[in-house]
Amino acid sequence: MRASANIFLLCLLLLMESCNKQDTCEQSDIFIDGNKRGRKVLIIGIDGFRSDAMQQHISPFLYNLSQLSDTYYNDAHQVEKLTFSGPNWTSILTGVHIQKHQVGTNELGYHKLHEYPHFFNYIELADSRLNTVSLSSWIIINERIVSGNADYAKTYKYADEDVYLAALQILREQIPIVPDVMFVSFHELDGAGHDYGFSANQPEYVNTLSRIDAYINDVVSVIEAKRQAGEDWLLIVVSDHGGDNKSHKGGYGNVNIRNTIFYANHPMLTFNHSHRSAQVDVVPTVLDYLGIVSLGFNCKTDGVSLIK
Repeated sequence: MRASANIFLLCLLLLMESCNKQDTCEQSDIFIDGNKRGRKVLIIGIDGFRSDAMQQHISPFLYNLSQLSDTYYNDAHQVEKLTFSGPNWTSILTGVHIQKHQVGTNELGYHKLHEYPHFFNYIELADSRLNTVSLSSWIIINERIVSGNADYAKTYKYADEDVYLAALQILREQIPIVPDVMFVSFHELDGAGHDYGFSANQPEYVNTLSRIDAYINDVVSVIEAKRQAGEDWLLIVVSDHGGDNKSHKGGYGNVNIRNTIFYANHPMLTFNHSHRSAQVDVVPTVLDYLGIVSLGFNCKTDGVSLIK
């Protein structure tokens, strides 16, 4: 039995080494760790979250989450060099930098997402029985980044409140789908920043963030109830960029634009707190947690798992 295991590990190492040497990565070499089956993931995205606005009186739920011992929290989460939504959400959802996925605009007019797909693609290849869900108030995400890779991803226009209510319905009532891996993103904070200013001193920005914080509190309360009932959920909260004045474009040198927030929370996991998280680390962390090993993804990704 031990000899067979050793042979398997040797073959796996040889395959990984071969993959690293190839210019193109085969996606067919993929499997799932049976000991990690049944795990579930909720990723929450908040567009335009300037780190220093994460304060106890503005976003009390997210502030308290950042203080928990079972939470990895980074308020200097590294965004992409192009500091706007299209490139950053694409990097978050594919696990590769702009140089690979080639998304340089919010319209995604040109890209290489057929080579570097949304991470739902790897989940489907590993186990098609896992249900993937994407809810977003920015229609571009579901239309052009998810692009058919989700089991449930409506492409009509949502408001943040619609996303919140749809997330509650799916999580509580499992209608119209029982979720295994779920991405929920809110985008009205970015709109408030553009209209009034990205600042903890701007009432409109603050009020929008407080409202989204309340939405997230309700959604995560459902996850906590599921954890208490025995379900095994990983929670991730991430943003695409910060902002300054009424803009964030071309601002990588500006700490208020470059710095945004990132959370990973699980009651039983140990996270690598010494690592400074980046957009491309989300997908490796999720796949690692789910026990999905894709040789194709491993030789493409620019990120690392935050799980020790």
